[in-house]
Amino acid sequence: MAAAAQFTVYLTNCNVNNAVRQGLIDQGINTCDSFLGYNDGDMKAVCRRMIQPGGTLPGRGAAAGRANRGIPVSFVAETNLRKACFFRNYMHRIQRPFMAAAATLVLVQDVWADRFDLENPDRC
Repeated sequence: MAAAAQFTVYLTNCNVNNAVRQGLIDQGINTCDSFLGYNDGDMKAVCRRMIQPGGTLPGRGAAAGRANRGIPVSFVAETNLRKACFFRNYMHRIQRPFMAAAATLVLVQDVWADRFDLENPDRC
């Protein structure tokens, strides 16, 4: 239960709305530790899957089913989600304790802005 609460706090701090958070839970990402091992491309794919999950929804009465449109994920929500995932992996990689309540959007954005230097240390 505490892990789910931390997940909610972390995504709220990163300006990810409740619909997107629920979509992540539906995709199996339901704790902050669930981000471990996912890269930027994986988060883009998860967002694409939330937007266009495929399949059909049942129709009413005799009406045929309709396409499942998924949930709307804005560009800002997707970017903030990618930043949140990167930050969680970064904290794990540098072996620092991760505290969801202390991870503000400003801190997450600072690490995101420095990611090129972190991913390419030989070019600094």
